[in-house]
Amino acid sequence: MQPLWSLIAMSLLTQMAFAQESIFWDYELDQTRPFSGIIWRSTLPDFSDETYYERTQTMLAIFEKETGKSLVPGKLGKAALKIYTNSGAGLHTPKPVVDAVVDYLVSNGFSPNDISLVDARAEDLRDAGYLPPLSQIDVKGPYYKGTRVYAIDDGAVKSPAWFYESPLPREFTSPLGRELLLPTLVLDPEEARKSYLPVNLVQEVDFWINLPAASHHPATGMSGALVNASLWNITNGTRFFNSPANAPVAVAEITAIPELKATWALNLISLEQYQYIAGPGYNANYTGSVPEMWMSVDPVIMDANLVQILNKARASNGFSQLPEVPEFVLYSIQLGLGRGIPSETRFISVDEVNP
Repeated sequence: MQPLWSLIAMSLLTQMAFAQESIFWDYELDQTRPFSGIIWRSTLPDFSDETYYERTQTMLAIFEKETGKSLVPGKLGKAALKIYTNSGAGLHTPKPVVDAVVDYLVSNGFSPNDISLVDARAEDLRDAGYLPPLSQIDVKGPYYKGTRVYAIDDGAVKSPAWFYESPLPREFTSPLGRELLLPTLVLDPEEARKSYLPVNLVQEVDFWINLPAASHHPATGMSGALVNASLWNITNGTRFFNSPANAPVAVAEITAIPELKATWALNLISLEQYQYIAGPGYNANYTGSVPEMWMSVDPVIMDANLVQILNKARASNGFSQLPEVPEFVLYSIQLGLGRGIPSETRFISVDEVNP
């Protein structure tokens, strides 16, 4: 009979091997460190669908070549895109970018049914055109061009096992925030402390890709890569958006969750349109544009540079500056999520690199 200790050891090794196969980035081996501070950048001659398609596909190919990570089906055979639609129809992840990413993954072996789109609210997904109108939902279903769309607020990807728990002390919540949170606090004080993550991003995909947009947000200063992956990636996020003292900490702590980081492949953003003040609700009077796309493994350095873009526009239009290193970026640096000092950035032109 085989000794018990030997069976236990074999079981542990099997579990470790399974865990290794189920992650995209191994943070214990610090696999993302060589790419910390790097932003791959492409200049866009225009914002046509054709340009977006070609540049997005090129950038993903360069990601695979430079990192050695393949965006192909793994043990689970599924992938997800975390998009941004929370400013409504005016400002969201451009559809041609999403189309190009989906096509790239399909060409790498995924089927459209293996890929999903995720964002916070069904209403905003519908306004941005990623969900059909309510009058057509029974016929077309929750799909965008054959790809399943999940709204976090409808509970379809909620799991009781995956949540971020944090109370909001009364003194750190705005008066308006207290009024908005009061119904939840009265009905279920324990649930009011919890924000649930979409289970498919932490358990059911080989990797997910973050496709944010850049907008001012009063609670954090800016909504970009980190906020899209955290406060726009949970239930009950309103409690943080109405608590500027707690929101930056929540951003850093949520994005530091190991299971979320392990499958978070990369960040890709278009700067076709950004909003530098009065966000996140869309206001065309306060938008700017830079004809570029950025890609990075490091969401912190991406956000640090997005803050510079917003501040340049704010200064040009007579508005006060956001802190050069906002609190949510500072906390993220402290948790080892990436580099957050703009001068530490290494920009690499994709236009000069062949995948």
